[in-house]
Amino acid sequence: MRHKKHPNRAGLNRNSLLNRITNRIHQSLELQQILSVAVQEIRAFLQIDRVKVYKFHPDGTGQVIAEAIAAKRLPSLLGLHFPADDIPAHAREMFVKIGARSIVDVPQQQISLSYLKSPQTTGDLTLEEVQQRTVTEILQRPVDPCHVEYLTAMGVQSSLVIPILHDCQLWGLLACHHAQPKTFRQEQLDVVRLVVEHLAIAISQSQLLTQARERAIRQELINKISTLLHSPHSIQTILQIALESIVNSVDGSGGRLYLCPTGQAQIAEIYTDKAQPQGMLENAPFWQQLMAGVGRNPQHGYVAIANLYQAPELLEVAPAFQTTNIRSLFVMPLHYGSETLGCLTIFRDAIDTDITWAGRFDPDERISRVRHSFEAWRELKRGQSKEWTSSEIELVQALANHLSLAVMQHRLHEYERQQRQLLERRNQELKTARTLAEEANRLKSDFLSSTSHELRTPLAATLNYLKLLKEGLYYNEVELKEYIQIAYQSAENLVTLINDILDLAKIEAGRLVMHWEEFELMPLLTELQRLFQIESNCKAIPLSIDCQVERIYADKFRLRQVLTNLLANAFKFTETGQVCIRAITKTDEPAIEISVTDTGIGIEPSQAAVLFEPFVQADGSVKRRYGGTGLGLTVCQRLVELMGGKICLESPGLGQGTKVTFTLPVRQGSRE
Repeated sequence: MRHKKHPNRAGLNRNSLLNRITNRIHQSLELQQILSVAVQEIRAFLQIDRVKVYKFHPDGTGQVIAEAIAAKRLPSLLGLHFPADDIPAHAREMFVKIGARSIVDVPQQQISLSYLKSPQTTGDLTLEEVQQRTVTEILQRPVDPCHVEYLTAMGVQSSLVIPILHDCQLWGLLACHHAQPKTFRQEQLDVVRLVVEHLAIAISQSQLLTQARERAIRQELINKISTLLHSPHSIQTILQIALESIVNSVDGSGGRLYLCPTGQAQIAEIYTDKAQPQGMLENAPFWQQLMAGVGRNPQHGYVAIANLYQAPELLEVAPAFQTTNIRSLFVMPLHYGSETLGCLTIFRDAIDTDITWAGRFDPDERISRVRHSFEAWRELKRGQSKEWTSSEIELVQALANHLSLAVMQHRLHEYERQQRQLLERRNQELKTARTLAEEANRLKSDFLSSTSHELRTPLAATLNYLKLLKEGLYYNEVELKEYIQIAYQSAENLVTLINDILDLAKIEAGRLVMHWEEFELMPLLTELQRLFQIESNCKAIPLSIDCQVERIYADKFRLRQVLTNLLANAFKFTETGQVCIRAITKTDEPAIEISVTDTGIGIEPSQAAVLFEPFVQADGSVKRRYGGTGLGLTVCQRLVELMGGKICLESPGLGQGTKVTFTLPVRQGSRE
């Protein structure tokens, strides 16, 4: 009866183990937890000193990622790395082909599943020979002496190794070690193999979970940046935040976003984040060729360089990075259709790798003996390059597409806005031009109306008094002189009016010639005082002169004309008070300032500037009351400007007088 209980107990243990492993796989989605439980359960089931999970890296090296050991029976190997030559390529191929291999007794150098009288071992076979042999041929080979020595150095006397396959590839190994010779029953091997199959399922689930998590994180980041790119912030703020987010998403140490000049903006835009090299990288041929569609990876459009100092195409710009810790870069040109928008560049600093190896490994091929000690040693490498993974590249590509779309949309919106503003400005210009034309037409009509009146009045007066003189219709000599004087004054007024019109026409046509000379100013002002003596006496308005300038350089005739017009206006619009001419040398600039001040009707300050426009007077009542064409100040302004000066009109308000001031530059010598 006791012998019948052992199969039942073994079956219960087997079922219990499988149930626990299966439940753990179903209960947890974290691979590390599943592996840790699995090695503990297998070690307890086999009653063995150590069970470990050994994972292969893409370069052939491996690492113990899960382990269960009996206390102080064998040293722990958890976390240690092993060189690729510890399990060479032909041995890895054999694991895939056979599915299991067990060394039952190291001192006997026997494999429980193989026996062959031929002394040839698998260690004598090449990778091609292993691939060509049948499973039976390989299983019938004895243990390699090198392998026996390897296990002995680890303190192992019995070993069971089962490959862990994923997608028909060797993912890793489940290794069971014992410090004493041990025989494994077939049912134990079957149970362990079933557990390994469940582990393979857990690995597939874990990878699917990892991929799903990566996709979710990537999609969340893409959605975040996509939302940002369509936010109401300014495009500069949006692009800066987007650049920083992209750099952080791929663990970059810095980045640049370069936008090519457009038709509206001839200067390129550049956004930067964190570490930056010196100078404008995008002007270098490498970046220019990439943006033009010429690069090392034309199929995908991007360029990923792990070590910029080893890339021949970057020799020209490599010195710009020497002041930084940047070692690798990723460049993604930005395109929208056939249009090049710019490029996105992401940097990564050099990294330090810290790997703990199981025993010092010497890659020298002359050393054919295995290591005699598995004492852990630390390999620290500084300034290493970090490769760009396919998932990182896919993420940057997706983000770059959204970035290109946002930049293009902004440019289209900006172009539309500029076109709309241009259209509005042109419409406004047309409206202004139409208003000016209408105003000019009105002023022209007013001018013709007032000019015709102004011309008829002196002309009619001249003709009337000449007719009286012709017919002798006067009573005495005094009346004769009075008629002659009135006729003469009317003719003189007519000549003045015509001269103003002709002078303005010459100025507008650019045919007015200036005659420059240096002369004394006071005699000219005295002459003008005598000229307006009659108006001064008739209105009882004194004309005073304050001249603090000795000599002046100008066109004497035109200066007399300007002062005459200003004095005529002053007396014309002044009923009481006084008129004053003042000339001084300015202290803040090399110029002479001449002003004509009166105490007349004044003007609203808001209308001061428009009085210099042709045919303009303050209002209709002024024109009706005082007459005139409104050309006097216009002619004065043009003449002063031709002499290199400026003129302005000031008035505190209606009834408070007016002051007209103009400046002329101080000149030496003749003018060409």
